[in-house]
Amino acid sequence: MSDRRRQKLDTLEDRLSGPKRVGLFGHRAVGKTTLLAILYREASAGRLPGVRLAAGDAVTAEYLADKIAEIESGQPPAGTLAETPLRLRLYHGSARLDLIVKDYQGEHVGLGSEAAILDFFAECDAVFLCLDGERSADSGGRRRRQQEIEALLERYLDGSGDGSAGRPVAVLVTRYDRVLEAGGPPAEQVERLVQDRYGMTRHALAQHVPDAAVFAVSAYGPGVPPNGSPPPELHPLGLDAPLAWLAERLEAIDRSRLEWLFDIAPDDLPRLERCLGVYERRYPQAAGTIALRRQLAAGRRKARRRRWITAAAGVAVLAAGVAGYDAWGYRQALALERSAAGPAEIERGWDRLFAWHPTLPYLFPAEAQTARLKRAEWKVRAAEHRVATGAAPPLESQRLRDLKAASPELAAQVARLEQTELQARMERDWQTLRVADLVAIENPAAHLDRVRQYLRHYPDTPYKDQAVALARDLEARIATQRARDERQAIDALTRAAALPDASWPDLIAQAEAFLRDHPETQYRNEVDELIRGWLLRQDEADIERAREFSRDHPTHFAARRQKYEEYLRDHRHGGRFVAEANAALEQIDAQSDAYLYRLAYDHHAAYPNDVPAVAERLRAYLNANPNGRYAAAAREYLAWWERIASPADYQVVLRRGRVEPTVGKPLAGAGPDLSVSLTVAGVDYGPSPIIKDTHTPIWDYRFARPIRWKYGDPVAIRIVDNDWSATTVYTLTSAPDDPLGIRLLSGSIKPRRGGRTELVFASDFREPVLPKPE
Repeated sequence: MSDRRRQKLDTLEDRLSGPKRVGLFGHRAVGKTTLLAILYREASAGRLPGVRLAAGDAVTAEYLADKIAEIESGQPPAGTLAETPLRLRLYHGSARLDLIVKDYQGEHVGLGSEAAILDFFAECDAVFLCLDGERSADSGGRRRRQQEIEALLERYLDGSGDGSAGRPVAVLVTRYDRVLEAGGPPAEQVERLVQDRYGMTRHALAQHVPDAAVFAVSAYGPGVPPNGSPPPELHPLGLDAPLAWLAERLEAIDRSRLEWLFDIAPDDLPRLERCLGVYERRYPQAAGTIALRRQLAAGRRKARRRRWITAAAGVAVLAAGVAGYDAWGYRQALALERSAAGPAEIERGWDRLFAWHPTLPYLFPAEAQTARLKRAEWKVRAAEHRVATGAAPPLESQRLRDLKAASPELAAQVARLEQTELQARMERDWQTLRVADLVAIENPAAHLDRVRQYLRHYPDTPYKDQAVALARDLEARIATQRARDERQAIDALTRAAALPDASWPDLIAQAEAFLRDHPETQYRNEVDELIRGWLLRQDEADIERAREFSRDHPTHFAARRQKYEEYLRDHRHGGRFVAEANAALEQIDAQSDAYLYRLAYDHHAAYPNDVPAVAERLRAYLNANPNGRYAAAAREYLAWWERIASPADYQVVLRRGRVEPTVGKPLAGAGPDLSVSLTVAGVDYGPSPIIKDTHTPIWDYRFARPIRWKYGDPVAIRIVDNDWSATTVYTLTSAPDDPLGIRLLSGSIKPRRGGRTELVFASDFREPVLPKPE
């Protein structure tokens, strides 16, 4: 297909498959934008019977919405300031058409205009010519509008070959409500008005546009104010007829284009299928599609017949060529056989025949059978030649067995050849094995394996005695070499053991590896003795390491235990010092028990009031030795510490007392009247009963309220003389650094400065006693 024809068909397919372009032509202020907006408003709302419009994209919807909003607000829509392509979708019955309408400036239609809109109209599928019905009375204006339309038609006619516009054109007489108000003809007689007032346009359409129509339309309807602004209520006139006419004419154009495409390109089946599919989707109920489908199916059948005929012809030509090629190959193989070539070359010639001519058995079965026999015959001859010259490859025996299975008629000849090849191979292998000087053999073990393999493969060889003798010599040499290597390895281990920093575990591991690698060595007893000696040396070194650490670090009990435990783990299968290690572990535990307890005891002896520090050391002792010898005493002390660390109640009894003889008031009689009061942690207790006229009172008085005390609380004792008036005789207090002040209330107490004054108390406060460590 030529490029020009393909381009023409592509253009036709684009026009048929793409959206329909509708040209909207008219001078400025004729009402094009208003008419387009009201058409969308009415058709999209279902107020035009049989048709519906929808916006094809967001730009179109926004543009028309703005125009409709202006009209409904009572303002005439602003003039179009730029060409705006609008995409709409027109529904008419079951048909659905995508439209492109360009709203543009009215100045572009002026006479002599070279605006791009004219190029757009030249590609339109249909055109709406808008004429102003209200201003048609002006003869000068009418003539100028008609000349503008005539210029547009001439632009169409310049590209036409038959003197026609080639597309439907409809004249829309706008503002027809004004025509009716002025007494003009009714809308159904609008052609009479066009004929009277726009005769030039009507004549041009009649001559060059066979498919033309005239419609009277009004965007606002009756009731338009004199200033031309939109009325409060819109009653458009005649808007459904132009849209229905447009849908019908576009369908007719598509049908005509499709039929024309079927006529001019009946063999372009993919293009016809695409275009017919678009037409069926656009017009689901259109008449004539069934006939086109049948025509397309007939074209497919015709194309299939052509392909079959072409394929058959090609196969015939190919078969003839292959037959000639196979015949030529067969003659070439025969010619090579008659030549003076060697058996191997002739064998390859017959192999090439079957490799390069796989169709020979199908086209020339008799010649193929002859070729197979000749190939087998020459394979035997070539094998005989290779065996005779000593050039037989390692797989020659397998090739002979395959040949005997493929050509039974040559079985006897192949059997003789196999025997000859076996004798030659046996002779060749023996010559390879013979070694005059055994010292020249680098790997005697590998050579011995080859000799044994030779005896297995050729049990009837005439060189059997020589092969057996060679195997014995090799075995002796291998044994001698093995003994030498083993001796060298043992000597190396012995030298390593004599070094001052010898590692006994490494030596033992190497010796054991030697025995595993040489299970039948003659030096096994010697190596076992070496291992036993090294194990003893290792045993002594390990126990000495533990002993030395214990001597150097007597208080590192955990590390000392670890050293002896490592010895027991490393010698768990037996060691000379296992008993010593176990005894050492027991001794370490006992030493650790006494050592940790002594830390607490010594601190208690030095600082008996520092109960928290003593408790901390006892707690560390229990963590390390929960079942230690002093565990019970430690737990008792910790329980006591927990009790005194929080406030607790104690029963206190005041037994007796004594004061200095000088205590007493003048004129008081025989002696002072004494009582005792206590202050513990700022809380007063007492006073006790008053014992009159004595310096040595005996109270035996239990304080009515228990004394509440905790570790660190101070204790104060006041002796009061109540004769005539209460006078404090002595105040006895716990020392500032004594957190166990309650001990003052658990025995005899005297002033620190000395004298005969003394008080004796008894209480249930008990301080535990830590046993002295042994």
